Amino acid sequence: MTIELVPVLKLRHIEGFSERRVEKLKTKIVNEGVWIKPIALDNNENLVLDGQHRMEVARSLGLSVVPAVKYEYAEVEVWSLRPKYSFDWQKVVEKAVAGDIYPYKTVKHRFPTPLPSCEYSLDELKQ
Repeated sequence: MTIELVPVLKLRHIEGFSERRVEKLKTKIVNEGVWIKPIALDNNENLVLDGQHRMEVARSLGLSVVPAVKYEYAEVEVWSLRPKYSFDWQKVVEKAVAGDIYPYKTVKHRFPTPLPSCEYSLDELKQ
């Protein structure tokens, strides 16, 4: 599994996020001075499958790139945590590309291989 450095400007949400969680995570990352978990992306649209909050932390810190692992979305199990939502990966892509993202904590994924860890200094990611 390859970790790539992907431009933050190319990342796209599939669901909402919690500002409070972003601030807590930002504090943690700044205090540690390193980025230790890559963001999971789909292989075609740079949709953030796992890492909505990390994406927002990267934006708020002015990072240029973030470590990411790309998956073929058709190979990722996807389901909803909310009973009133039913979708498959194609529907998630369609809505995200149209800018119509799901509410926070709606889309859940199980990846064919777990996300690896990494270690990049924040300076490396500012480029």
